[in-house]
Amino acid sequence: MLLPVGNHGGDGDCGTVQLAAEIEELSLGSTGGLGDRLSALPDAPPPDTRPPSPSAPPAAGPALAAGPALRLLHVACRDDTGANAWLRTAASRLIAGGEIYFYNRTPGEEKGQAEALSWQCRTFELPCFETAAKVWLRLGFVDLGLPPTGVFFRLTELRLEHVNLECGFQLGDMVSSPRCPALRELCIARARGVASLCIISQTLERLELDILHGLEELTVVAPMLRALNVHACFAWRKPVAAIYASRLEVLWWSDAFDPSFVLFSDVQNLQQLTTFDIHVYGRFDYALLQDYVMLLQHFPTVSCLDLKLNYQRDLSQYEYLMGIITKLPNIKILSLWLHTKGHAIGPSVFHLLSKCPGVRELKLTLLDNLEVDTPCTSVCACGQQQNWSTSYTLDVLDEVEIRNFRGLKHDFAFVDMLFGHKLISCGVKICFYKAVFSTANVQVSLTYVTNWSMPCR
Repeated sequence: MLLPVGNHGGDGDCGTVQLAAEIEELSLGSTGGLGDRLSALPDAPPPDTRPPSPSAPPAAGPALAAGPALRLLHVACRDDTGANAWLRTAASRLIAGGEIYFYNRTPGEEKGQAEALSWQCRTFELPCFETAAKVWLRLGFVDLGLPPTGVFFRLTELRLEHVNLECGFQLGDMVSSPRCPALRELCIARARGVASLCIISQTLERLELDILHGLEELTVVAPMLRALNVHACFAWRKPVAAIYASRLEVLWWSDAFDPSFVLFSDVQNLQQLTTFDIHVYGRFDYALLQDYVMLLQHFPTVSCLDLKLNYQRDLSQYEYLMGIITKLPNIKILSLWLHTKGHAIGPSVFHLLSKCPGVRELKLTLLDNLEVDTPCTSVCACGQQQNWSTSYTLDVLDEVEIRNFRGLKHDFAFVDMLFGHKLISCGVKICFYKAVFSTANVQVSLTYVTNWSMPCR
């Protein structure tokens, strides 16, 4: 994730400093110190706070110390050796409600370059930002030491990305209410060193855990939590998790799942359930297949079910897996993201529709790139599923939306089965994939589709 650039608001005399050793201008062997550029924005500190140019990285610390109090600090550098010093200085210079964004790029983070370069990991020490409201750190997989004491009094948003946590067992203690009494949003992404994470927070509203290598146990006690995203943290292990979040409304869970080991306590307000990477074709010994089935059966009622379906490019060596999904929650909206690689969507979509008879809205988003994902052959297995539309009636739908409609034979066959022999009494919206408009058949396609575009009843 790229860190934001620019003014994040706020007025007054407090300064805004942007320290950038721009990546495009540096060679891989450069340390890219913070002193390479220290630029002042319109409301930035006076010119005399700038270090001489060019300067060595140690000049950044004195520049921060000599300038006025800071409202916003952006830092982008490459493998900086002096970060610990200026991080401590920045922590003492931020005003109440200040923000810091730090992106440290290292050769170890750059694909294709790590083996060619000798790179020594170093340890960054995270200061206790007592006055900061937002702290975003992306550290290029260097080691990060957490402060054992101190209170982040005003911190509302914390993001730690690409980090190796030296004392990962301290993370839960650091982000819980006693030390982060105002924290509302927390994101830990691509991190190592956290085997057990226990968060007890009275203020946390949004929690994102993305690829926490080695996570074995998760406990979240957060009565204000509204959105939880857990992705690829437990890998192939059986997850052990307990979530106590009575106000939880949105759950993204794309990970191992077993109701015998994962507890969602008093989750009565869940509105949206999202899970990705469900394989339409594959092998029945696919490790996460049964986990997805158990997840979809775990919650009896949600307003919106959001699924991503993936197809293999060559289906000849795989089995059709959708039949293992025999039950879905009672839902109003079914939203499907389909990476079909040119295959027919009808069998999988109609199978899911048949398992949720109360659905009122159907939203389909086709993710294929027409230049890469060419249509399959007429004898492909994707069109061989029998009776795939006979068990579903369109009458219950109030709205249908298809995005990135490709105009392929498979697509028209699906729409024919969905609408062709029925009186359309629902709202229909079809958005074409941009490349379709360059084909000779676009006028025919538009005319064909326009016949379905009718107002909601």
